[in-house]
Amino acid sequence: MKKTILLIPPFLVALAFIIGYSSNIPSLIHDLITRPSVTKVLPHTTVVVPNNVVWAMIGQVDQPKALSDLRKLSGAEPVCLPQGCYTITNRFTGSEGLQWAKDYVLAQLASMGYSVEVQNWSRGSYADQNLIIRKPGILHPENEIYFVAHLDGEADAPAADDNGSGVVDLLQLAKIIKNRPFHNTLVLLFSTGEEQGALGVHYYVDQLTQEQLDAISYVVDVDMVGYDSNNDGLMELWNGDQPLDFVGLLDGIIQAYQLNLTAQVESDCS
Repeated sequence: MKKTILLIPPFLVALAFIIGYSSNIPSLIHDLITRPSVTKVLPHTTVVVPNNVVWAMIGQVDQPKALSDLRKLSGAEPVCLPQGCYTITNRFTGSEGLQWAKDYVLAQLASMGYSVEVQNWSRGSYADQNLIIRKPGILHPENEIYFVAHLDGEADAPAADDNGSGVVDLLQLAKIIKNRPFHNTLVLLFSTGEEQGALGVHYYVDQLTQEQLDAISYVVDVDMVGYDSNNDGLMELWNGDQPLDFVGLLDGIIQAYQLNLTAQVESDCS
């Protein structure tokens, strides 16, 4: 089991700022289906100089709200929507519970002032929807940086860690970046069908032109970031078969902003 911890909202905020303000960044396309990995030690960590703007953004993280959202998405508290209040007992792809979860996330994003794209998809016997928001960059809108979290979960499971935790982190990120300018375009993708083989993400990617694919500079998959089984603060960074530059930057962010996490790189996964 991955050992992770719900201190990721500050990490995502710092990451969004740093890569959103960068240019000349190496390409990193991180698939979302895992296979056996190899643990590596970083040869070097990028030195990140703390930025006062980032500290201010980290100060906007509302962990009680993140926990409240997580409790609603995992059935510990009811979700109240215009049509009524419901208890989400599972978020299996295509289920009523997942629809309530999507409606809740849509309402949260709309309350922040976002226009949300709802993308219908179907693959084999499964069909559902992805939710996408975009914050255009002011200097390099042609460079896109993606943050992805899957809304669906396994059948008959609360799916609090996998992956309600990633969803509430993206909601916090959406709130904090809303009224701040970034050089590059930030895209937040709430996918579904992940537990059946990243079906929603595959559909999303398949609809992109080559030009749109080339515009993607980074993809950050936020998955299982709410549970630290032995309280060791270990954070796994899965970099696939890509160079270690990016995970070195992530480790630098963790150290610069004193997040009390220890990075462990998992490679050779796709």
